[in-house]
Amino acid sequence: MGNKEKTMTITQELIEKYRAYSDAELMTTNAHIDGYSNEAKEALSKVLIEKGGLESLQKRIAEQDAINNEMLSIKHEIIELLNQGVDAFEIKTQINSTLISSIEIDLIIKETTTNYNFEKSDRKIKPKTIIGSLIGGLIGGTIGGVVWGIQMIYSGRMYFILVFGLAVLSYAFIWLFTKQSKKNVIVLGMTILSVIYALLLGQLIFEIIGIQK
Repeated sequence: MGNKEKTMTITQELIEKYRAYSDAELMTTNAHIDGYSNEAKEALSKVLIEKGGLESLQKRIAEQDAINNEMLSIKHEIIELLNQGVDAFEIKTQINSTLISSIEIDLIIKETTTNYNFEKSDRKIKPKTIIGSLIGGLIGGTIGGVVWGIQMIYSGRMYFILVFGLAVLSYAFIWLFTKQSKKNVIVLGMTILSVIYALLLGQLIFEIIGIQK
């Protein structure tokens, strides 16, 4: 293959690559094109022409940014209404937009409401939260404490990097019994207490058995 054919092949490959780029990615590439090869410059130029030119690209990006900002604004408005106790049906009558269709607004309301209710349930302190946290924290802390004690018995050292592992273990068991995340104050608090319990238990086991070599 000659140099001309090789150059054409490279250019065509780059054209296919740039065609798959989003408008934003093309804009970023164009902003740094001075440091690119001649083949890349030629390929990008052809793709930009295919997409209507740089001005058209900038216009589409600006329009998409406006839509994204509008969607974000709508989500914030929905959350404010939910905090006021307004139901989803009433929210639909209060949300309007010139940039987003009513179908898209309905989807945003549904998604935002679902996420809102999940977050609210996740943070709520229920009997299951307290009981599950106690059981999960006790199990996770006991297993973690035994592991912590064993590593000190056979190494004679405290690897505090393992404290992160203890936290993960305790949190995993607490989540298993509560199905609530660390955003819940009880879950977070019990995870911390479970880790402290694991450290104390491990230290106690080490003091009883001592170093084994």
